[in-house]
Amino acid sequence: MNMVKIRFANQENDAAGTLALARHFKVICLPGDIYEIPDHALSVLETLNLPYTVLETEGFDHAIRTLRNPSASHL
Repeated sequence: MNMVKIRFANQENDAAGTLALARHFKVICLPGDIYEIPDHALSVLETLNLPYTVLETEGFDHAIRTLRNPSASHL
């Protein structure tokens, strides 16, 4: 499974998108209004016509190792 880091176009979309995603998927909230979600969750946002930008795609294992690493400077 791949994970994608996304950012919503504006605060209104941020709130609606985060709520819609959290109802169905695990959402990892990162600093700077960035969210990490499974790549197949993007279909929910497209169905709701919520604009977003994909910032990065990575494997699930890499995402978990990054979150568990206390010395990760970008978190």
